[in-house]
Amino acid sequence: MKSVKLKYSLEHSWIELKRKVVTIGITDYLLSELGDLIDLSLPKVGEEMLTGISYGEIESISVLHDLIAPIDGEIVKVNSDLVNSLGILQKDPFGNGWFMKVRIAQPEQLDNLMDEEEYDEYKRSIKREEKEDGKRKIKVGRKRIIKSKSRSKTKSKGRSKKKRK
Repeated sequence: MKSVKLKYSLEHSWIELKRKVVTIGITDYLLSELGDLIDLSLPKVGEEMLTGISYGEIESISVLHDLIAPIDGEIVKVNSDLVNSLGILQKDPFGNGWFMKVRIAQPEQLDNLMDEEEYDEYKRSIKREEKEDGKRKIKVGRKRIIKSKSRSKTKSKGRSKKKRK
């Protein structure tokens, strides 16, 4: 990866600013979450992007994922090679795997994005949440098992007492 300062969105896009044109792609984190890719749909040159609105889709074996615009602007170039060669994206998401170049409408929108340190913390928080959710599910599952075992013990004791009388 180049030693260029990137900005990141909550939806795992990266944005590289060069004057009034930004290059946009998706992070290796999102790619690892998606798994094996099978299709990519990108917008056309000249189309407008609006922050928070889907501009395309990426499909893996297990999921169809909307690509959400991190900024407003006009698309001035699209990396059409990616559509036919998803391997480029998977091997080099921050280099040759870029999606498009966009003439940014409001440069101050970049202030709403995360720097690398903030993005790393964001990814760690996601992993912590997933771990905690996994622990909760395990605990809930164990409680159910324990409760069902204790109920069956109680029921069997009650039945045996009835038989004794």
